[in-house]
Amino acid sequence: MEMAAMGKQEREKVLLYAASEGNLRLLKKMARGLDSGGQGEASVLAAVADDEGNCALHLAAAAGRVDVCRYIVEDLRLDANQPNFKGEAPLFASAYCGGAAAARYLIDHGADPLAGKLWSPLHCAAAKGNCEILKLLLSRGIDVDLYSIRGTPLHAAALYKQDCTMKILLEHHADPNKVCSLDYTPLSWAVRASPTIPTVSLECVKLLIQAGADVNFVDSSGLTSLMLTVQSGLPDTLTCLLDAGANPNIPDEFGVTPIEFAASKGRRDMVEMLFPLTSPIPTLLEWSIDGIISHVKSFGLKPRDKCKCEKRRTGLKQKAKEAFQRGEYFTAAILYSNAMEFDPSPDDFATMLANRSLCSLRAGNGKTALSDATMCRSARPHWPKACYRQGAAFMLMKD
Repeated sequence: MEMAAMGKQEREKVLLYAASEGNLRLLKKMARGLDSGGQGEASVLAAVADDEGNCALHLAAAAGRVDVCRYIVEDLRLDANQPNFKGEAPLFASAYCGGAAAARYLIDHGADPLAGKLWSPLHCAAAKGNCEILKLLLSRGIDVDLYSIRGTPLHAAALYKQDCTMKILLEHHADPNKVCSLDYTPLSWAVRASPTIPTVSLECVKLLIQAGADVNFVDSSGLTSLMLTVQSGLPDTLTCLLDAGANPNIPDEFGVTPIEFAASKGRRDMVEMLFPLTSPIPTLLEWSIDGIISHVKSFGLKPRDKCKCEKRRTGLKQKAKEAFQRGEYFTAAILYSNAMEFDPSPDDFATMLANRSLCSLRAGNGKTALSDATMCRSARPHWPKACYRQGAAFMLMKD
């Protein structure tokens, strides 16, 4: 289609496409064509952005188009730190997508390596497994334990199960016991699966243990890494933690020990692993592997204290609400997840699913938002808010 026949919106899309493809000739042509007020190409390229606020420099940086970056930063003298709607600068886009050459160029030409609303480029490189960019940023003297709302870069590597970047961070003496705002250590993240990261990396767990991670730390969910591992049914990780000195006698806040939980899940293999290291439980008449399994099968786990559950659930929901109001949508979603573990009523459970779905919507994660909205509709089929959340998720996904 000839440029004269295009509308303004179509021309802007072509301009952004040219930036991401590294087509400098087309980029300049589109910029000149959009300069209706005679203010120059720089004004056009500073103003044109996609739905997330990414301008041409963001897209060129993400795609590793150094020539386009050079044209925008040196020839047009545009700000190398222009943020998108999420507060992410072009260097963040490079760190996210792995454009090492573009990242190096941007840092050498004024990009702030510490810029970022929720995560810095260092956190992003750690989370995405972009080792070359991680090394580049660390070589510029950035603090390996640089803190953000979501914790340190080591937390990011643990959350996204990136053992390659975790190894680099630990080689630079990252603190394996730093606690983030959720009261999680990197090991707390490493042993957790989630809807968006449904795996656990044994290699990450081993690296953290070798670096001196506290294997008996109790996080904000009231659980040790050992209990989380038993809940997830991961025998190899359980072996690793036990060999490192994890204490199997630390119960959850309702008095349930890891061996009892393993028995309740029918995990005889884990009961056998825990039995030699677990102190006898006085309430069990027969202290043996078969005796534990038989007791739990017959009587179940210790009943939870309803008042304690309600207090914990209420406190976590309030923290989630406060995090959401601060724009910390990821943190809020985790807090709602933790609150769901404390025996909510069906209506309260549906409400928290709706709230967690909204967190994902605000964070731009349509797939996770849809998953929660769908579960919410299953819990309360005729609730208008559940339908609305589901519709909003479909809209975000352009479905």
